[in-house]
Amino acid sequence: MMFEQNPEGLSFETSTYNFGTIDSQTEAKAVFKFKNSANSTIEILKIHGKSHCINIDSSSLRTYAPKEDGKILISYNTGCKGPIRRTVSVFTSQEEHTITLKLIGKVSE
Repeated sequence: MMFEQNPEGLSFETSTYNFGTIDSQTEAKAVFKFKNSANSTIEILKIHGKSHCINIDSSSLRTYAPKEDGKILISYNTGCKGPIRRTVSVFTSQEEHTITLKLIGKVSE
């Protein structure tokens, strides 16, 4: 597994999830894997997306030890037809490090 290196915080395997073209009857879930690359604990305080089309699993809102792996699970409501262009902000205990995750793709009509 290759993670985007961030020696001061959370290193994500990828910051963009591409659903491709999905059917409106399909369950759509994105998984963002990460590792705490810092030498101290990091707490995920809040994960926020400005859309009624996404649902964020709150089980990621916790503290991660140095070198600990984690994941953020996001479900997309495929009743929201058309292009998927959504961003999700991850706020951590490191005030200066807000992480932006992107969801892209398309829900077919």
